Amino acid sequence: MCGLNSCSDDCDHEFFEVDYSKALVGTWTLVNEGFAEAWVIKEDGSVEVTGVLGGEYYETKGTIKLKNNKMSYKLDDGSDFEGILDIIPGKCFSMTYADYPEFEYRMAYEYCANDLSDEVVGMWVSFGNSSNEENNMFIQTFNENGKSTYTGFGEIDGEIVVKKESNYKVVGDVCFQEINGKYIAWKVSYSQNGTSLGDIMTNTNAGYTSTWLRIKQSLNLAGNAYDYNNTYVSNVKGLDEDMTMMGYTFNIGKMEGKNLDKMLKTLLFAVEFPNANTIKYQYHYNGQTLVFEAPIVVDGNKVTIKMSEFSPYYRDVDMYMFQDQDDCQLHMYMPTYAFINYFANMDLAALAFAGEIDVTDAAAVQAIFDRMDERVESINVSFTFKAAK
Repeated sequence: MCGLNSCSDDCDHEFFEVDYSKALVGTWTLVNEGFAEAWVIKEDGSVEVTGVLGGEYYETKGTIKLKNNKMSYKLDDGSDFEGILDIIPGKCFSMTYADYPEFEYRMAYEYCANDLSDEVVGMWVSFGNSSNEENNMFIQTFNENGKSTYTGFGEIDGEIVVKKESNYKVVGDVCFQEINGKYIAWKVSYSQNGTSLGDIMTNTNAGYTSTWLRIKQSLNLAGNAYDYNNTYVSNVKGLDEDMTMMGYTFNIGKMEGKNLDKMLKTLLFAVEFPNANTIKYQYHYNGQTLVFEAPIVVDGNKVTIKMSEFSPYYRDVDMYMFQDQDDCQLHMYMPTYAFINYFANMDLAALAFAGEIDVTDAAAVQAIFDRMDERVESINVSFTFKAAK
């Protein structure tokens, strides 16, 4: 008789080794605060590892050997592991390092069945981020060449992000992304048509979640009208000296978004597009409403306001505009040259309205633009608008 606690001599027992090699084939990912890895394990026992540790990005290759539940691997970067493997095929696996069994030091990876590298390519707008509900027009673009761009202003991982090109790589469901010279990693989930507005992408790391809505890389302006909502400012450098603009005092060397925000909310700033080739914007100044209408040239998301055609003493303004899928939000992004020209135009109009400048005096008009040129070294400004009710 063979029982749980006894066994007679005539009982036959056979030991079975379990080969988990095939169960390990695939992509496995792990994202923790300050550390993330993605492993791509192939049938021949080779492995490709992509990771981030303390802001440093790395890629390495190596081989994995597995017998029963004992695993070892050697990587080209010098990493050497021997330990115990616990695996739920198609779900997760964890490793207990042989050198530290008493501490149960484990690295737990989740199986990723889908590669999201193609799905993230495109342009996305922040959509109710957990850390800043108001910052809902922060835009990022993932290109097929492994480059990403941020347009406007935002804060990620404690770092201020401005418009510039950086690197990214998606392996499985993890996005490794360069932010201001350092790398962070996001656990990505993607849902096609996840909302009535379109595709949704959600990024998670260390309890922080940001949700993104895919937006069009073209504009549908005709017939839309928008009220000013908020301003974000970054990369500000300039002369530490007070200057007056439209009755408000600014110091470019100490400029903050709230300074412009206060002014534009007081002015009741608004824009509309009577047709696809015209912009009309208005604001209140000294109890009067100033209205400007000018031709625009649209090239993708780039918009040139041809203020020089409205009047020869104005400068043309090159900026970038973005809309979400149902056109209920508008984002206007101005780099340095656009900020200088746009606000010098507005200041000039206000001075002319108040009778404080003769717009036929070329030297006086030039002095308005020179004043801005001399005081602004660099600035990135993003305006957000909501569809007018």
